[in-house]
Amino acid sequence: MRIDRTLAISRKVLRSLKHDRRTAGFLVLMPLFMIAIFGYAFGGSVREVPVYIVNLDEGFNGTMVSDMVIDDLRSRDVLKIVEVLGPEDLAADPVGTSIDKVERAEIWAAIVFDENFSADAMGALASLRAGLPAVPASIEIHMDATNPNVAQAVTAELLRAVQTVTVGEWHLVPPIALEQDLVYGEGAEFIDFFAPGVMGLAAMMVTFMLSIISFVHERATGTLDRLLTTPVTEGEIVCGYAAALGLVALIQSTIILSAAVLLFQVHVEGNILLALMIIFLLGIGNQGLGFLLSSNAKNEFQAVQFMPIVLFPSILLAGVFWPLEAVPDFLRPVSYFIPLTYAVDGARSVMIRGWGLGEVWFQVLVLILFAAIMLLLSAYSLKKRR
Repeated sequence: MRIDRTLAISRKVLRSLKHDRRTAGFLVLMPLFMIAIFGYAFGGSVREVPVYIVNLDEGFNGTMVSDMVIDDLRSRDVLKIVEVLGPEDLAADPVGTSIDKVERAEIWAAIVFDENFSADAMGALASLRAGLPAVPASIEIHMDATNPNVAQAVTAELLRAVQTVTVGEWHLVPPIALEQDLVYGEGAEFIDFFAPGVMGLAAMMVTFMLSIISFVHERATGTLDRLLTTPVTEGEIVCGYAAALGLVALIQSTIILSAAVLLFQVHVEGNILLALMIIFLLGIGNQGLGFLLSSNAKNEFQAVQFMPIVLFPSILLAGVFWPLEAVPDFLRPVSYFIPLTYAVDGARSVMIRGWGLGEVWFQVLVLILFAAIMLLLSAYSLKKRR
């Protein structure tokens, strides 16, 4: 092997990259993009979890221990107190209203202080001062535990606030216990939260990557140009690809779900066919996206560059591995423009909460619109090529 010939080949490759400005920019900007999005995504913690507080506490000799706990919760940004319902809302059943909000997934938890909370807390504190056994005051938490990270954050923040509150000249902490009522997620583990995300992620990666690779291959071999000379319409080509790759995504999701149920005893509370339909719609949409992007690439290098640009934000910002509440504020709006976000949320709601089409219709509608728009744009790009 001669070094001069080897170096000549290297110069040839580098010259081709130099003249392809998009590829050169990709090689420089992609590492910066990756470290930035990984750093911000992994560096985030759960924040601004929406909760309701029902404060029916009547106080004890002018002392409102519940207000002390609430004020401490407000001083930090872990929980976002959407509303505080008090005794004046008793006729409207504030506890039932708050639990209903949890059941509709509008909030993650309803925190309830009963009428005797301060009296119980002060009585327990007096017992401790006297050296007697104390029965702690209790706080009820009606919680959606489908996301273990969020549920843990809510409980930990409330415990921290309780342990921070001090009463009396000696700054004693009154004994307070938390009583949890899990509206959703009873007995659920992290794998139950994780499995729907993996199903959506696998479907997205397979359909998106296969569509790009297949389209580039057929362009390179001339198969696509020959196909466009036949009476087959652009819509038929795109829909044929969509049906095939959507089926591949469906089969893969079925394998993942079967393995999760058999090996890890994943809970499936709702209609599994509905969850698989959500994944199928995601696969069709991403096939169209891959087809569209690759059709606008001049060569194989440019087509492949679209993969990390689409995949990394979807993996990190769509709620697959951690909740959207852990995504930094300035990146969170991006999550709502990622179709995988709606597929994962819909599949989780079906599998863990047991919801039906009546509850996940919005996620399904978003995925249908995404698939329809991508297929129409893909067909239009093929028509231009013809």
